[in-house]
Formats: sequence, C-alpha cells, structure tokens
Amino acid sequence: MKHEVHRRLTDLALVSDKEYGKLVQKLLAIAFCEAGATRVVERSIQGIDLEVTTSDGRKVALEVKTAQDEALSFGKKDLDGLARQAEDGLEPYFAVLGSKLLDEWIIARYFENEIEPARKYRLTQLRPYRDTGLEDSIRAEFDHAVIKYSDVPDANRQAALDEVLRAYDCVSIA
Repeated sequence: MKHEVHRRLTDLALVSDKEYGKLVQKLLAIAFCEAGATRVVERSIQGIDLEVTTSDGRKVALEVKTAQDEALSFGKKDLDGLARQAEDGLEPYFAVLGSKLLDEWIIARYFENEIEPARKYRLTQLRPYRDTGLEDSIRAEFDHAVIKYSDVPDANRQAALDEVLRAYDCVSIA
C-alpha cells in the first residue's frame, strides 16, 4: 500500500470510528467501478456487502471486512450470506483490508465449511484462498479512490460517498 493511502486510511479510521468499515466498503465499490465493473450493488444495511460483475464478466459477492489487528472473525450471518450467494451462482469472497502499512486487500474465496463462525483467523490464514487477479484488478483504483475521496466532510461521510457512487452508471445502492 502506498504510504499516502495508508496515512489517509489511518486518519479516516481515527475520525470515523465505527463508520470506518462502511466507508472502506464504499471506497472499494468505487474502485470496482473504476476498474470497469459493469454492475455493482452496494449494501450498507442488510445482506452481502457488494455484488460485482467484473469487466471480464465474473459475478462475485464480497463480504468486506477491515482488520485493526492481525486477526478477525466472521459471523454466521456473513457465512450464510456468502453460501446463499454461491447457490445463486456468484463466486463468494471475503475482501479484507488490514491496518498495517504493508497490508493490501486480501480477496479470499469462501468455501463452505472451511471457515467457522466466530473463530479468530489470522490474515495470513486467508492466503491460500486469495484471488490475486481480482486483487490486482482493483489495487490502483482503490488507492486512487482513497486519495480522491477520503477527505469527505465529517458530517455524513457515508451519504457523501453514496453520491459519488450514484454518479457511476453501473451502481445500485441497496
């Protein structure tokens, strides 16, 4: 991760507290749009966080997580949601962003019954499931989105990023 991007994300985490994960999710949605996705459904309330049809036609579902330390856990609701998306024909993934300077997005394929709810997983345990092609497709665009949009005004940051997302033809906000 570029130093400037890490600094901006760290600052955003400090000022936004519990809202941080949703803001990162919206920045990731912007990155997918910039990477040429033909469809992006972004959910801030219920369900899987992002559904994306990539520029090459892949249909993926992403549960977005931010990790403030070296480990994180997944809720049963998250796992059940990804399993439902897989049944509907989407490729299910976790999109995990750590908080360290050297952390990049980990976009890891979810396979039912290989991840247990509420169990702590180190970020390194997700490596075997990584989809580096998907990660590479949004890396530069995510950096650009963070630099361009992380300074949204303090009041109503989510709404401000929703307005940015609505400007993209491919986006649906659920």
